[in-house]
Amino acid sequence: MSRYPLLTRILIIALVIPGVLLAGCSTPPPVQETGSVRVTSIPPGAGVYLDDEYHGTTPVTIRAVPAGSHTVEVREPGYESWSSPVTVTGGSDVTLPALLVGIPATLPVTFAPTVNPEVRTGLPQIHVDGYWTYPPGRDTKTNPVPLLVHTDAFNVGNVSAREMTVSANFYYETRQICWNTIYLGTLEAGGHGVKDTMVSCTLPSGITGQDLTVRFENLVVTL
Repeated sequence: MSRYPLLTRILIIALVIPGVLLAGCSTPPPVQETGSVRVTSIPPGAGVYLDDEYHGTTPVTIRAVPAGSHTVEVREPGYESWSSPVTVTGGSDVTLPALLVGIPATLPVTFAPTVNPEVRTGLPQIHVDGYWTYPPGRDTKTNPVPLLVHTDAFNVGNVSAREMTVSANFYYETRQICWNTIYLGTLEAGGHGVKDTMVSCTLPSGITGQDLTVRFENLVVTL
């Protein structure tokens, strides 16, 4: 038996009571605001990913999405992947329509009449340029809006590129607001490839065509 049973009991009570009082006075954590995101696609049945997490196939509604900025991507074999940023607020219900563009089995290639004489041997040298425009008959009242991206790719090297992809990044006042990966296919040495792609982009209100620019970045080439 302890030599100080009474003192021990007093110390235990002194330690336990403040803890109970503090636990009873704690403030419950705030409830996180959420919204929902509905994703449709043409064609339907494509896989939907929210921040790289799979959420089923289109059409699908993703519920209890935490408020804030997210990225939605739609993937379907045989089609270019489609992605769009989305901002969710508490109680909001956002709809994203994805227009998927098929990847051709072979990309038609025409040969450029001249080749840059300052070429490095043993490597393809790819130059990508292009522009964007609104497609004919677009609905100016919907958002996101479809944009038509025209891409020109030139291989001024002396080795063919077996597969190429490039990111078409759209900027508004130096801030990137949407993007899409464009599949360019194969490109022979000295060749010129052309690709037209539909991209869905959520534009800030009041934006004009002069405010939006496209840059072709993150080029990936497979030999």
